[in-house]
Amino acid sequence: MSFAETNGILREEQHGFRSKRSCESQLLGLVDELSDDLEKGKESHALIMDFSKAFDRVCHELLLHKLHHYGIVGTMHAWIKGFLSDRQQAVVVDGATSSLVPVESGVPQGSVIGPALFLLYINDLPEGLTSTSRLFADDTLCHRTISSASDKQALQEDLNRLAEWEQKWLMSFHPDKCQTLPVSRKRNPTPCSYKLHGHILSPVNEAKYLGVTLSHDLRWDIHILNSTNKADAT
Repeated sequence: MSFAETNGILREEQHGFRSKRSCESQLLGLVDELSDDLEKGKESHALIMDFSKAFDRVCHELLLHKLHHYGIVGTMHAWIKGFLSDRQQAVVVDGATSSLVPVESGVPQGSVIGPALFLLYINDLPEGLTSTSRLFADDTLCHRTISSASDKQALQEDLNRLAEWEQKWLMSFHPDKCQTLPVSRKRNPTPCSYKLHGHILSPVNEAKYLGVTLSHDLRWDIHILNSTNKADAT
């Protein structure tokens, strides 16, 4: 991580598992950007993306390729390759153990180096996007000011680029869990109709992102209500 930070390898959009960055820094930046549009009487569309088993899908061979690309070579590269190689797993049910099978993908969770390896694997995800993107580990959000039909088309094209990235690097977004949040206080906001793999992403009036409920008008009544109800329940 020191090597990655010192050499400016990790993208500014990434706030997960990094020093002096957090959920709070990510949310403050996002809400500031969205509220700036509202104050100017504009509207935004935010795509909230959900990876399917993100940490488990990291391909070891492709990860090692990316590490080499970022300058992690020599002894360190060989050490990480050894760390990832020859891993096996089994399933235990009611005391019965299955046969061992090789583990060819996935970042070892619970390890010290696991989060850093994951960040480097998805580091190039925002490349080529024209909309604003934000990352917190595997939580991906992409948003854009919508002033015309061309803005909607540009956001759809960015969604297509994200789909191309996931296929190239053997990751997978879960279309049923991806959402579109239109942020607007207009009486007749621009309708949402963004598609991922032919599946229309569900437009919602509120969405949970990094533990905070974001509403379509950026008011906090729903988030406060959810928080107080949760406190009452405990």
